[in-house]
Amino acid sequence: MKSVVYLFVLFISLTGQAQKVKKYDIQNLNAKLIINPYQKQVNGQLTYQIKIKENTGNIQFDAPGIKTLKVKTGCFKSVFNQTDKLLIINKKFKKGRVYKIKITYQANPKKALYFTGWQHGGRKQIWTQGQGKNNSHWLPTNNDQNDKFTWTLHIAFPKDYQVISNGILTGKSPKNDSLDIYTFRQDLPAPAYLIFIGAGQYIENKVFSGSKIPVYNYQYPDISNDKTYYKSQEIFDFIEQEIGVKYPWKNYKQIPCRDFLYGGMENVSATSFNGDRYIVDSIAFNDDNFVNVSAHELTHQWFGDLVTGKSSADHWLHEGFATYYARLNDAHIFGKDYNDFNVYQYDRQIIAAQNQDTIPLHRPNASSLTYYQKGAKIVSMLRQEIGDNNYRKLIKRFLTQYAYRNAAISDFRKELYEVTGDSLNNFFKLWFEQTNIPKFVIKQQNDSLIFIQNTHHLPLEFQIITQDSTYNISKTNSFKLVDYQHIKTVITNPDNQKLYDIQFDKNHKWLRYQILNAPNFIDRYKVLNKIMTWNEHSKDSIYNQLIQQNNYYPVYGQILSEIRNNLNPSHTNFIKKLFQKDLKTRQQIAIKIAKIPKELKDEYKTLLKDASYLTKRMALWHYWTNFTDEQTVVLEQTKNLKTDRLKYFRLMWLSLALVTPHYQEAKKPNFLKEIISYASPQYNMLVRLNAFEMIDALQLITPQSVDYVIVAAFHFNWRLHQPARQLLKKWAQNPSFKNLILMQIDSLPTTRKEIIRKWIN
Repeated sequence: MKSVVYLFVLFISLTGQAQKVKKYDIQNLNAKLIINPYQKQVNGQLTYQIKIKENTGNIQFDAPGIKTLKVKTGCFKSVFNQTDKLLIINKKFKKGRVYKIKITYQANPKKALYFTGWQHGGRKQIWTQGQGKNNSHWLPTNNDQNDKFTWTLHIAFPKDYQVISNGILTGKSPKNDSLDIYTFRQDLPAPAYLIFIGAGQYIENKVFSGSKIPVYNYQYPDISNDKTYYKSQEIFDFIEQEIGVKYPWKNYKQIPCRDFLYGGMENVSATSFNGDRYIVDSIAFNDDNFVNVSAHELTHQWFGDLVTGKSSADHWLHEGFATYYARLNDAHIFGKDYNDFNVYQYDRQIIAAQNQDTIPLHRPNASSLTYYQKGAKIVSMLRQEIGDNNYRKLIKRFLTQYAYRNAAISDFRKELYEVTGDSLNNFFKLWFEQTNIPKFVIKQQNDSLIFIQNTHHLPLEFQIITQDSTYNISKTNSFKLVDYQHIKTVITNPDNQKLYDIQFDKNHKWLRYQILNAPNFIDRYKVLNKIMTWNEHSKDSIYNQLIQQNNYYPVYGQILSEIRNNLNPSHTNFIKKLFQKDLKTRQQIAIKIAKIPKELKDEYKTLLKDASYLTKRMALWHYWTNFTDEQTVVLEQTKNLKTDRLKYFRLMWLSLALVTPHYQEAKKPNFLKEIISYASPQYNMLVRLNAFEMIDALQLITPQSVDYVIVAAFHFNWRLHQPARQLLKKWAQNPSFKNLILMQIDSLPTTRKEIIRKWIN
């Protein structure tokens, strides 16, 4: 009976958009690759073992931009032809038979295999980014993520660089005086988009997880005071234990990449990540860190790599779960308040975006906010819906049943039904097929709570706090409160468990109590802005009590946002006390207090010594702006402060030094040159972007700075080349710089000259 009911559910369940099915399955790949980074070229000889699914007169490999030199089927040459996207091999292939296809080719990829530092200087690396289907730009293959296979890669690369790839390194040997050959074997099946090759100069740090999995954390040789892989082993163990299924591969690697396209990528057993942003020392760690991204990409080793979605409509099975488990890890590493605040911020974004973000979760081309953050919230709500025990059974069953295979959301729902006896039709219809967030408008009228609006007719949870007890109730319609006279406050959606848009008008007494005494930080924080319209005395009374307490820093950030434009003696005293709080609270002072009262001058200056580059930068800017008679003094005192790798603080200091009258006039030409130098390709993308912004703000438009922007305009990463192209267009339209821009463009080769002229015109 259970199976019959499920079949009915399956017919009405969500369906994904099927991918084009090819007529063969790849079983194994053996690849011999010679990578020439100076020429941005790959020369390869591939041997595929494929099984034919149906009789056909040809088979096709995805090969955009590939130059195929020779094809053999078995021992015989095969006739082939090539389009701009496909390699088509012509032969009578018989259903059920296994063939060996040998492809010799050459590629100068424009996508998926990237070369940094080899042409213009800087850190020399290569790295791949398959991103669903792009690896076929450097490796003729089957883009279909449903085609999983094993592979062995023999990679020849220049000596003095370390090559890293999926699976196990089975050998390294010299090919000749200039090249070494690395051999990696991936003996468990995965789709082609998860193939990874990276190379550069790295130090390898090896640790073992609690389950004895070797974990390799790669770092640059010139990095000191490193805190990039903070609690790396603990993160691995936590994620593995939370998921409840043993890590599915032989080892795990984390590799930083220069000018990376995204935060990270979950290549099977080898996570590549944005080394520009996440390689941090102990100070930068307090401003940004790799912990969340590390946990997210690690979770993908199960959700995405072990079990891969059948189509783009099943992306939730990858990103929703990866984001959810990374959130659990955030709470584990940094505490519940840290995670609750981040989740609440994303929930507000989802609610605010619902009218524009109109593609539902179970559709191709939904937004990142939907797939990642809304997806993670839905996982959390699903866990609440079915209970913790059932949730753990479901995850273990799903990952075990579909291990090294593909699955759709309908498959996930099948396992859900097998575990719980309920396919949760209403739940999936609401959260997967619709984009409107359930909205509640509730008003207190004495001892009654009146539902003005309940868009989806859902029950809403209320936490009732009285002088003697705390209890929760769920209601769908208006109701009277029992023992009304003894109620201290009523909290809707306690602990922000559901993704709901709630407007609840309650009396001042309840609001005040919730802000000061709610059990969960997020319930205190989420109503703090409700008192903005109160009179100053009433607000200040609450602020004073909050400051006496030990609250999480966003509470104090909200207070600072409220008082900063109308500082009175009481507010100044508040800020004095906040200086005694933690690093993050002090950072909020540096960010939000732009007009510094003289009474806080000495305390404010201490921010320049905090273990945060962001705090130092904002404190320098605000101090320099407020106390003009001390500009030269504060610049002298901070000129040798250690800067962050992204040069934020140094660029701020240099810009202030340039515009400060009578400060080191003889050195100002050097300051100008240093700012421009950070726009050079010698530096990573984020440093260059920071330099571009400063060059534009200070109008440092010189032949050198223009040349650096031109080089950036042709960079492979759109996050760099788009701002560079916009700058060139902006400067070319300025009569003061037009001739200089045109002169620098005219010195370029004809092809590039014509391309840039199109951009700026």
